Amino acid sequence: MAQAGWGAYKAEQDTPGSKWAQEREERRDGALAARAAFEVRRREEADELRAELWLSAAPGRLIRAAADRAGLTPTQVLAQLAERVMVSEDGTVSVPPFTPSR
Repeated sequence: MAQAGWGAYKAEQDTPGSKWAQEREERRDGALAARAAFEVRRREEADELRAELWLSAAPGRLIRAAADRAGLTPTQVLAQLAERVMVSEDGTVSVPPFTPSR
């Protein structure tokens, strides 16, 4: 600084330092945004349920037939089915009639 004739440090005169500080701030902001996005995904995933389902032949054929008619995969039909599940006060589980759709 003395060789450059600066009496005191001035950030606006320190081009390399200012550039480095700006890049550091951008990296920090990016890391904070990535962490926030990760936390949102993690909270959403906590509400998800992933299951492997083994059906006997008859129900499996029904699900495959419904999926074929709707142009969906069996997994998509089962997901739509699960979204419509209703549980009554006595614990009875039912699904109102619906047509699988895209």
